[in-house]
Amino acid sequence: MSTIAASFVARAAAAGAASVLSSNSTSSGATSTNGTITAAAAAAGGAATGGGGAAAAGPSDFQIVWSIDIILLSIIALLFLLRLPRFLARMYRFSEWTNGLILRNRPYHMRTNGRRVQFSMSNNVSMDDLATDDSHATYQEKAFAQRISATGAQAQGSFPPHVSNCITFFRPLLKVMHTRINTGVSFSHVAMMLFWTGVIVFPAFYMTEAFTDPVRFGYITASQLPFVYAFGTKNNVLATFLGIGYEKINFMHRHAGRIVLVSVNVHALGYIYKWCLASSFMEEIANTKCYWGLIGMICIDGLFLFSTEFVRKKAYNVFLATHISALSVLVIAMLNHYDGAIPWAYACAAFYLFDLLLRITKTRVSTATLRAIPELGVTRVEIPNINSGWRAGQHVRLRVLSSGMGLIGWSEIHPFTIASVADGPEGMVLFCKKAGSWTNGLYDMANTTGSEDNGRKISVMVQGPYGGLGNCMVPSFSAATFVCGGSGITLATSTMQELIQKDLDGESRVKSIELIWTVQDASALVPMLPLFTSMIQQSVFTPIRISVFYTRAPIGKFPFADDFFRSTSLTLSPGRPKFHKQLEETITRTTALNSSVKGGNTCGLFVGVCGPVALADGVFAAASKIDPYRRDQIGGVEVHAETFGW
Repeated sequence: MSTIAASFVARAAAAGAASVLSSNSTSSGATSTNGTITAAAAAAGGAATGGGGAAAAGPSDFQIVWSIDIILLSIIALLFLLRLPRFLARMYRFSEWTNGLILRNRPYHMRTNGRRVQFSMSNNVSMDDLATDDSHATYQEKAFAQRISATGAQAQGSFPPHVSNCITFFRPLLKVMHTRINTGVSFSHVAMMLFWTGVIVFPAFYMTEAFTDPVRFGYITASQLPFVYAFGTKNNVLATFLGIGYEKINFMHRHAGRIVLVSVNVHALGYIYKWCLASSFMEEIANTKCYWGLIGMICIDGLFLFSTEFVRKKAYNVFLATHISALSVLVIAMLNHYDGAIPWAYACAAFYLFDLLLRITKTRVSTATLRAIPELGVTRVEIPNINSGWRAGQHVRLRVLSSGMGLIGWSEIHPFTIASVADGPEGMVLFCKKAGSWTNGLYDMANTTGSEDNGRKISVMVQGPYGGLGNCMVPSFSAATFVCGGSGITLATSTMQELIQKDLDGESRVKSIELIWTVQDASALVPMLPLFTSMIQQSVFTPIRISVFYTRAPIGKFPFADDFFRSTSLTLSPGRPKFHKQLEETITRTTALNSSVKGGNTCGLFVGVCGPVALADGVFAAASKIDPYRRDQIGGVEVHAETFGW
């Protein structure tokens, strides 16, 4: 602190000396006056620090900004340490780390593991009785079903370790952090952005003046650019360390980008202001370092203009092209503008090239079958030659290599959540909802096939997998509830099928699975009915309840008979679901089943949401209304949201 105070005194003394000398100097003596100012400043600095000339100069701009970077990296490291228990919990099985990295095709015999379930028909229970609700409870308590190994012996379960995302003492704080400030923006987002801005404000105003000493803002720009690159990549190093999907920290990519936008323009305008006063703008801008700096500023300003929500939604290809070109040129501009920015330029290049390398590694070209599903307004894309390598909840980026998509349609790449389970007989399945010109073109292509059974064969390029649940392991929870809207059903279908597989293998703690699906028309259930029925039948040890809600009055004949839904395992209702009530019922059922063979303490309720941003906000609000006692009774409630949009 004494050094900083001394630096303030030194600079004040230097400024005073400069002012006095400047008033007594003439234009012909400018050179000698500058030398006198320097000497006076040094003398003042030495007097202020008791002869410590080096300390008087204070920390350099590089040192100040570099220290801020260290602080920000330390905060990220602290967050990693807080999430380290979950990181280590995933290491209980090596396959938890190998899945979700690289897409691949595995022969079916390699994907079978000898899973067997033995039924012991006792108490005069017939197979027909298994469909009724009365016998369902007995069935789930394994009165006549048990897991057996390949040798015929009873198999022992191997449940994954459960680590809560928050200890009991801090759950009220977690509730506050998840409070929505605006659509899709939580209090935790705002707090993180305010903290980040507060840290950057210090070097922006400490011992400097923006328009008389704009160098500092150039350092701030250079120091923040590696964070912009790191937060924005698909193969995100920071997100991997934090155990979350890259899309969960993309808001920090945008926020750091705004800081860079402001700082680079203040830096440039400061110099332009000085050059214009000295009438030397044309001479200065002709300097190599200066015009490369101008190119860098144009790149950053262009990135901002073409990253607005309007451009992303109306012309995503323009947004993508400007990002790729501007970010590439920006690194070159940094290297040529100023030697002090070289370390940060290398960091930007490292993040960018690492991401590009992994994107190439994760890209597969295969043949897909297109089938139109008019009831849902989606195109079902089946890729049987890619059947492994992803985790439930992850998505891929799809490019259709066909002239049927139009002149430039082949160049577009779009993200879609995987709807099928890995190592299943179907391979990879995607649901592409009609939401724009590209997806409408894909749907039209699927409709041009001559045979509904065969579908239309096309070549596709698949890149991924990306995102997903990170270090969160759904099988480690005591209950799982999925809330989906429309084509967001893909998150539920993949995760529920994975839970069923792991439950049959004795690798899941989940005692209750519930799906809440909201659609516009009741007919949307028709194409999904075989899959829903299959999941209910396959889940031998864990009850599944599927509640479908439709929000529009049916036009024409209702697609189902009045007595079609006789079991509570699958229901169809008009209106919108009451999320809080549904979550409370799940907690009640799970705690009641806590004495089953899976036994032990309750390990929390997982809530997966996939759909519009408003749907996710509604589920977060409902989860926050759960009574603290009930929340602790279930072992905590964790909400994971996947929302539509770019």
